[in-house]
Order: sequence, then structure tokens, then C-alpha cells
Amino acid sequence: MRKKRSAHWLIASGTAIAACLVAGYLLIGEKHSGAVHADSGVTTEQAASQAGAKVLPTDPPLKLEPK
Repeated sequence: MRKKRSAHWLIASGTAIAACLVAGYLLIGEKHSGAVHADSGVTTEQAASQAGAKVLPTDPPLKLEPK
């Protein structure tokens, strides 16, 4: 009786793990599905203008004067 329970538990947990793996693969997809595919010939300004944005320079760090 005890071996029957542990066999059922093993089958149930194996099925649950397999279902989670399949669901994760279907949700996430391939290994490199989230990788960014950048165009190496485009500058930041060109990409921003194509998107309708404008690139602004960063503000210089503030200089604190000693007292």
C-alpha cells in the first residue's frame, strides 16, 4: 500500500514538473527570444529621429563648493 502511494506521488509530481516546464517554454519561447537585435549601422540620433524622439545631452554633475 505504501509503495503504491509513493508511486502515485512520484507520477503526480513528475507530471506537474513536466507541465510547468512545457508552460514555461511556451511562455518564454526560444533561448534568445528576448535578445535585442541592434542595427550596427544606426547611430543613437538616427534611431531617435526614426522613433520621433530627440536626444538631449546629459546635464553635467553639480559641483559643490567647500564652505
